[in-house]
Amino acid sequence: MVCFTAVKATALRKEVLRVQALTLWLDKTLSRILLALLVSIVGFVLTAGFLTDKFEENGYNYRRQELRRITEVARNSIEPVIQQYRSGVLTRQQALDMVRGNIRTMTYNDIFGPNYVFMSTYEGIMLVQPFEQKLEGSDQSRLTDAYGLPIITMLIDKARLGEGYVTYYYHPPGRSQPQQKISYVVGIPELEAYIGTGMYVEDIQLTYDRFRQQFQSICLLFFLLIMSIQYTLLQPVFSSYRLLLQAFDQLRNDPEEPLTLPSSLYRKGSEAGRLIAGFNSMVGELQEKNAAMQQAHEELTQSYEEITASNEELLALYTQVTEADELRQISEERYRLAMEGINDAVYDWDLRKNKMVWAGRWSDILGVSDGEVLDGKDGWVEMIHPEDKAVREQALADHLAGKTPMYSAEFRIMTQPGEYIWILSRGKAIFDSAGNAIRMVGSFSNISDKKRKEEEIWWLAYRDSLTGLANRQLFMERLRAELLLAQQGEACGAMLYLDLDNFKLVNDTCGHSQGDQLLVEIANKLVELVVGDGHLVARLGGDEFVVLLTDITQEFAIAHMATNILRSLAGEVNLCGHHFTLSVSIGIARYPLDGTEAGELLKNADTALYVAKNAGKNVYRFFEEAMQEDIIEKLSMERSLREAMGKDELQLHFQPIVSLSTGEIGGYEALLRWHNLQRGMVSPGRFIPLMEESGLIVPIGAWVMRTACAFARKLMDRGCLDSYVAVNVSVKQLINGDFVSMVKAALAEAGVPPTALELEITETILMDSEFFDDNVAKLRELKATGVRIALDDFGTGYSSLTYLKQLPIDIVKIDKSFVDDLAAGGKNKLIMGSIIALAHNLGLTVVAEGVETEAQRDLLREFQCDFIQGYIISRPAPAAEMLEFNTV
Repeated sequence: MVCFTAVKATALRKEVLRVQALTLWLDKTLSRILLALLVSIVGFVLTAGFLTDKFEENGYNYRRQELRRITEVARNSIEPVIQQYRSGVLTRQQALDMVRGNIRTMTYNDIFGPNYVFMSTYEGIMLVQPFEQKLEGSDQSRLTDAYGLPIITMLIDKARLGEGYVTYYYHPPGRSQPQQKISYVVGIPELEAYIGTGMYVEDIQLTYDRFRQQFQSICLLFFLLIMSIQYTLLQPVFSSYRLLLQAFDQLRNDPEEPLTLPSSLYRKGSEAGRLIAGFNSMVGELQEKNAAMQQAHEELTQSYEEITASNEELLALYTQVTEADELRQISEERYRLAMEGINDAVYDWDLRKNKMVWAGRWSDILGVSDGEVLDGKDGWVEMIHPEDKAVREQALADHLAGKTPMYSAEFRIMTQPGEYIWILSRGKAIFDSAGNAIRMVGSFSNISDKKRKEEEIWWLAYRDSLTGLANRQLFMERLRAELLLAQQGEACGAMLYLDLDNFKLVNDTCGHSQGDQLLVEIANKLVELVVGDGHLVARLGGDEFVVLLTDITQEFAIAHMATNILRSLAGEVNLCGHHFTLSVSIGIARYPLDGTEAGELLKNADTALYVAKNAGKNVYRFFEEAMQEDIIEKLSMERSLREAMGKDELQLHFQPIVSLSTGEIGGYEALLRWHNLQRGMVSPGRFIPLMEESGLIVPIGAWVMRTACAFARKLMDRGCLDSYVAVNVSVKQLINGDFVSMVKAALAEAGVPPTALELEITETILMDSEFFDDNVAKLRELKATGVRIALDDFGTGYSSLTYLKQLPIDIVKIDKSFVDDLAAGGKNKLIMGSIIALAHNLGLTVVAEGVETEAQRDLLREFQCDFIQGYIISRPAPAAEMLEFNTV
């Protein structure tokens, strides 16, 4: 009977499993359908997001490339004009006007709206602005964006480098909030100008938003269409599933009276029909076997109750015995794993007995053997770095006094190998009822790696990677802190702004690696020189250094430091087989006297440095208020000088050079004059150095060469076939790569032979040049064609006699300073005779400059000087007057 009941129970379980399997199959089928719908929805969302993101990214990249393409098209369109200017066909003003005309027409429209190409000078003067022509001609150099960044300065810096992108925030027309704008500029160094175009990033975002809305609307419509079709196709299946699920629910709720489903509703042989037929068959079998299975279940339940009753007492006793042992083992295992897993040293310090119990990795961290005992007074405390003991003792005292809830201190400790490591010590004290600390539990952690990384990060953020000096970031933070104290009357000092003189020659000649090596040596010398608490030496970039002197008020002390720096850094260095004369110029600004803001103090020190550079270099200058006015005046004069050629303000005057023996004119010296409409006649002593400094000497010098050769042509047309014109040449012209071809082109354009031209080279400039050999080679090439070479201002330098035989010269021109006191019988009288005799022995012709009196002329005739030049003959005069001039 028991076996039969067991068999019945087994059959019943099988039927129940069949019901459960069928229910599970139906649930999974419906879940798969719902999952497919969910995957479709997610797919649509991801696809829409991916495509719209790619559209935005590609649109942004395309727009950046389009800015570059439009700017390069504009640059290529004006290249023929630049070529004509380079070849001398056009003047700079003519070229500039033609370029402006071309650029002004370059407006365009795209999907983001109308746009244009603009043009501006390197000084910030707006040349072309098609949409706001009222801005043309205005000075935009001080224009800043919404966050105070100098827009025009960033554009000019990028243009001077050649080309590139500049990003800033600006108020677009018709919008209340500033928007990010990207501009692409290309420099035109020949015209000291640049062109560019830009766009607002928000325009791309708006186009992207419109595309995203349209795309999402299409996706939504497509999704709704799919859902409608799917619902129509699957509705019959879903209805059969719902019917089966209702039947299963009935079966579970009332297994005694299961529900039989009608099969005539579905097509015979269909999946739904087979499912319902199987369900009805299963229900029938369940009804037949239900009674037997119920009886078997009751018998099994009675047997189980009898067996379990006898085991309950045994299980209760066994549980009580094993639970205590398991808890003990778990506790011990957890403690062991915790000690093995942590990298800390754990201590338990008995403060009354001053004894410590250690656990964890204490021997590894402190560098002691496992058997060694370290107490809290005479053991590991003696291993703390002397400078850090106070930190640890103060933190411990504060905690034991109840001032801090936890004890925490970072300090260095000497390990057994003799090295210091950084330790983070933490702990918490236990107090007795009287409030006395009796015990302390805590840990040690080795934080050396963390400290090392912090130092590396600090070094990268605040130190110059090449020299190891403080960088601009550290210097500015330190300077702001000093100025804050100065505003409160608690500090004063000075800033020395240093710039190496002619450092570019080192990089151009020997390469940047040699230049970097020189910068490192200079940095080391500065650190040795600037000794004192609180002083700081920093490198701001390139060859610019700055020294911050703190707690110093006396001007003589600051000057003494500047003098020591000048003296220590000045000298000759030998790099890559070349000798370079090293020197430095220094601008000094004191605080709070010259400024209480970092930017103001830097600007004033830079102004003083600029004045020091103009004073001849290798000097220092203190900032003065008048310097700003001088610089503004100089910038204004430089701007006027750049426009002088286009306005025909530059003229050539000519002064005759007369033979002492015959009284005939041998040649004429061309002298540049500038008549400015606002300033009147400007002294050559003011604008010639400005031409040198600004680089205008090269284009203006080419104009002088062509004009002088044209004057020589007019002399030949009047029958003066042996006359020549002397032109002064700057070293910046001479080192220019196309100097020789420029001279030859001027001669060919005027149609005069090379013998009609004389080039005058100043000896002091020539001797100081780092390109002496190259310059001599150029002069030899021109002399070989017949061009005369004269050494001007002879005697004012220190190397004339040494190099006199090396230079390819024909004529020596004695400086006016030797002529001035001839009649007074000064020392120059003896020197003059020696110079003339020496020149004649070398086969050179001698010309004396600045002759103004009859006595001077008589003495020069007595010394057998060949030619004279000066007011005694004629003052310099325009070409028309000089063509009519005759000397008897």
